[in-house]
Amino acid sequence: MGFQENLREEMLFQDIKPKEIADKTGISVNTIRNYINGHKAIPSAANAVKIAQVLGVSVEYLVLGKDFARRPSPFQKLVSDFQQLCEADKKSVLALIAEMKKHKLKMKF
Repeated sequence: MGFQENLREEMLFQDIKPKEIADKTGISVNTIRNYINGHKAIPSAANAVKIAQVLGVSVEYLVLGKDFARRPSPFQKLVSDFQQLCEADKKSVLALIAEMKKHKLKMKF
């Protein structure tokens, strides 16, 4: 499989829409759609990197389909999910983590 198929498959797996990728990368939604709909559009290296970062996968996976690079580690998935949150939700998550850490420290003593 090539970039088009791998991108389409990963977007389906993560349930992410072209508009979401466009919003997060600054690449136009029409360009993203061209990448996934077989218009022989090949992204620049810079665009491939941006898309891979949003999806939390390697560029190598998107280009070559290497299975070992396909699924992000739990940490990479967590970071990717966090990056996709709005600022208010990011603050809420960070506050929750701070409270969890406080609770854990209290439990040790």
